[in-house]
Amino acid sequence: MLDKKPYFTLNIDAHMCLAFIQFNGQFIFGAEMMPMKLDMPLNHWIRKGDNQISIALMPVDDEGEMGSFATGSRVEATLNVRQAGGSKEDNVRITSLRFDSTDPDNLPPAERLGSKKGFKADPKGDVKVGKTRKESYQDIGVVMTRTVTLPKLGLPEWKFFKSDDLTDMSGFDIEGRVGDEKLLELQDELLPIYKGIWDALDKGDVDSILPLYEERSAETDAAFFKEPGETQASVERWLRESVSDPNQKLWPISEDNVMIRLYDNNKLAQLVQNNDNPLLSFDYTEGGARHYEAIFRKSGKDWILTR
Repeated sequence: MLDKKPYFTLNIDAHMCLAFIQFNGQFIFGAEMMPMKLDMPLNHWIRKGDNQISIALMPVDDEGEMGSFATGSRVEATLNVRQAGGSKEDNVRITSLRFDSTDPDNLPPAERLGSKKGFKADPKGDVKVGKTRKESYQDIGVVMTRTVTLPKLGLPEWKFFKSDDLTDMSGFDIEGRVGDEKLLELQDELLPIYKGIWDALDKGDVDSILPLYEERSAETDAAFFKEPGETQASVERWLRESVSDPNQKLWPISEDNVMIRLYDNNKLAQLVQNNDNPLLSFDYTEGGARHYEAIFRKSGKDWILTR
């Protein structure tokens, strides 16, 4: 299954918790106390070899106060796989990472699984799952991590895995630890690129910015087994719709409404508005918005739009 058009997802089941779920250092989803169940695609973030699931939790009680976990606070992130084209009912569980406030020190040990045996426990299995690790986070929270080592994969290795490190740091919450000077340095490098895209969109000039999306589109095609060029054609169609629709207004970029998001894989970054919406956004005149997320990697002096 791993080498024949696999479709990986991370199933998230959260209840009464403030949790931030990552896969290979990339933010996947944030749970904010409400009950939540969803399946997030992972093919464009996964790799052959070591992959890490992480969950950071902050203790918030039933009254919304920091310091202790709410009654029944729990979250579980389950790595599943099925063949591309199948449905959620075809998912096969590989492993999971779980936190439960009623049993916070339950840390499952390492194990081996057989990929050709439905990922059942097998002392000689080809899939390695590391033991669950727990450490403190911002003094009052916890971070749970678990590594899954996949021996083969019917997917290429994504270019961002071999791109430049953006800082000299590693681990959880790089953005919060690296310091303002470094964040502003990276932000200042990226902002002219976003402004260039914005200027082109403002003029209705889609053709000049389409080459920026080539890596993102090609890797999305490969990740989800699309025909070559399918994603790029969709990007072009959406952009042309936005710039030609009188009911969509391009949100202005102003330097007092820009923040950088630096991800914990230490490879990727993007600029967002102060409300965390993507910097490139069109507002609908009757409410709502169409957002164009643009995540970059760095290679030498070049920033490359990759997700």
